[in-house]
Amino acid sequence: FACASEVSAFSANSGILKTSGTFGLKSSRGLVETRRSDRSFARAFPVLQSTIAREQVDTEDVTSSSADSTPYHGHTPSRLFEGAEPIQGKYGLRCPNVDLRKCKEWSKADVAEMLIKIQEAKGVLTFPNQSPDLSPDDQLYFASLFGEPETHTAAKGIPGYPQILEIIREKDAQVVFGEDWHSDHSFQPWPASFSFLRATGTMTPVGTNNTQFAHCIEAWKDLSPTLKKICLDLKVSHSARKAYGTPDQGGHKKNSLVAMQGTDGMKPSNKPLLPDQFHPVVINIPETGEEALFVSTTFTNGIVGMTDEEGNAFIKMLQGLITQEQYLFEISHEPHQVTMWDNRQLIHRGLVNDSSSRRIIQRVSVSTGGRPTSVNAELYKEGEEKERR
Repeated sequence: FACASEVSAFSANSGILKTSGTFGLKSSRGLVETRRSDRSFARAFPVLQSTIAREQVDTEDVTSSSADSTPYHGHTPSRLFEGAEPIQGKYGLRCPNVDLRKCKEWSKADVAEMLIKIQEAKGVLTFPNQSPDLSPDDQLYFASLFGEPETHTAAKGIPGYPQILEIIREKDAQVVFGEDWHSDHSFQPWPASFSFLRATGTMTPVGTNNTQFAHCIEAWKDLSPTLKKICLDLKVSHSARKAYGTPDQGGHKKNSLVAMQGTDGMKPSNKPLLPDQFHPVVINIPETGEEALFVSTTFTNGIVGMTDEEGNAFIKMLQGLITQEQYLFEISHEPHQVTMWDNRQLIHRGLVNDSSSRRIIQRVSVSTGGRPTSVNAELYKEGEEKERR
């Protein structure tokens, strides 16, 4: 799915959702093509909803003849989300009746409904009750419906599937991968849009070692007009150095590189770290037109135009505001559950409260297909913006 500034048309013959804009998610499954425009993406949802309505009519005769007890795997979105329930207030949606082994059967309307639901659920969908037989191919195909799966630049994937990062916590581990606040791959020129985390059968008890999220849209809405004005004029330097660098590269003594080295399975890629990327402090979410703070202490190392001390203090202050209790929620991981989240509107971290046994999860992230879009259209000079594109 290519997210940009406006959805303009669904092609019934080709199955291509055409969009326009710059902060896109280009699917590897041929669902989408993009083109540039300055128009608002706010009209995307009505187009997606009309597509859903058309397909519901087309499949009405088929679905009405199905027995209620027959497992359903797609093609009528209202049934795909049967039994779904909120996870924590307005945050998250638990979808217990989706068999992701069948996602290759999904229609355009099913994918469109997923995109609508994840925005309505403030950025997180969970899919419990998955089969232990859910394969790497299944997980990768599901992710590819929403963007181009990425290969992690600092860590090797599992054999045969470089896009699938296996995250291991050994029993009694002292250093843990991903335990500080971050948005996946924000240090890349094109950060991750959605991430898809699969819990394996090797997990600590349900309710331990949850993933905690903080909502960057809600936090931005509550900032004072004065602080908003300051943020809109700022670029933040996103970097992999603190999390994946050696000490001489600026890496923390207990960072994710050290965590990988302490496992029996995770391996650094040993590739050179990417150059720092200068993204807006405030970005636009293309599907909804909403605005969000795009900072975290893990993957940033300063504010453009500030001293190191000033910039890092400013980032820490913003993260403190984002991670206030009213913007926080947690997702627990049942064995074989898959969790999908939107990195553009959330930061997250892995909690550590049970090291009594080994824990293995597998994650795929997909690319935004473009640079984060600044809410402030004048933040980048013409030459800078051309270079960023």
